[in-house]
Amino acid sequence: MSYRVARSLAEVEAGVAGADGELLVLAGGTDLMVRARDRVRDCDVLEVARVAELRRIEVAGPELVLGAGVTWTECLEDARVRRACPLLGAVAERFASPAIRNVATVGGNVANASPAGDGVAALWALDAVVEALTPAGPVRLPIDRVVLGPGRLGLPPRSVLTAIRVPAASPGDGSAFVKLVNRAWPGHPMAISVASVAARLRLDRSGRVTLARVVLGAVAPTPVRAEAAEAALAGRPPTVAVVEAAAAGVLAAARPIDDVRAGAGYRRDVLPALAARAIAAALAAAGAVVAGGGR
Repeated sequence: MSYRVARSLAEVEAGVAGADGELLVLAGGTDLMVRARDRVRDCDVLEVARVAELRRIEVAGPELVLGAGVTWTECLEDARVRRACPLLGAVAERFASPAIRNVATVGGNVANASPAGDGVAALWALDAVVEALTPAGPVRLPIDRVVLGPGRLGLPPRSVLTAIRVPAASPGDGSAFVKLVNRAWPGHPMAISVASVAARLRLDRSGRVTLARVVLGAVAPTPVRAEAAEAALAGRPPTVAVVEAAAAGVLAAARPIDDVRAGAGYRRDVLPALAARAIAAALAAAGAVVAGGGR
């Protein structure tokens, strides 16, 4: 086993290309050390946490660009992220504990490809594009072509995530993130989502919804867009009836399972209520007054 520290993307490329056997690329390592202890002991490790190019945060025209090594603490505290992408800030507020947020990275959340990954669900709602270095060269892919299932990425071996691009918020945009955890630990920072909903909406000057993204987490092998819910919102002014129809529509996209955190039936039962909360909060953030309801 060898442990090497890269300090530039050039050193990352050289380290990946020069590895003889299985290689683990280590950024935060918060899941890796729990789930893959034997592999860490037996494999070569390339640490990338000190690569400046992977820690960049910038607003480039209509996009927010986050290096894959940006931490969730930075998403919570950096004014550029909170201003350009409030949804990531909302996820960061509920992301694990401060100690884990300090080292856990946005790219690591994607690479882990957990169905319950809160950051992945939010990036799905943001139509994120993932940049990676592959053996064939750099690529850019939409996130739904990168995260294919639990622990499965649509990238060749020896690939390294380098950045995530998301659209910066524009006037009329609103977003919200709602997660449900085990009711024995409702406020516990380490609790993993039983189910979650990320909503991103845009209103035109007349108050009609012109863009709708409603993404469900922890109820399918990957985050999944609730297209029936989005269709119920698109082109319509926000009313209580529209929100209720959209919330009911999320069930068509859900494929929950029974696991240690909850049963499939329970997940299906709570999803419409979670979706209604997320959609209403996103509408409020966009400045909507829901007809028949409150602001």
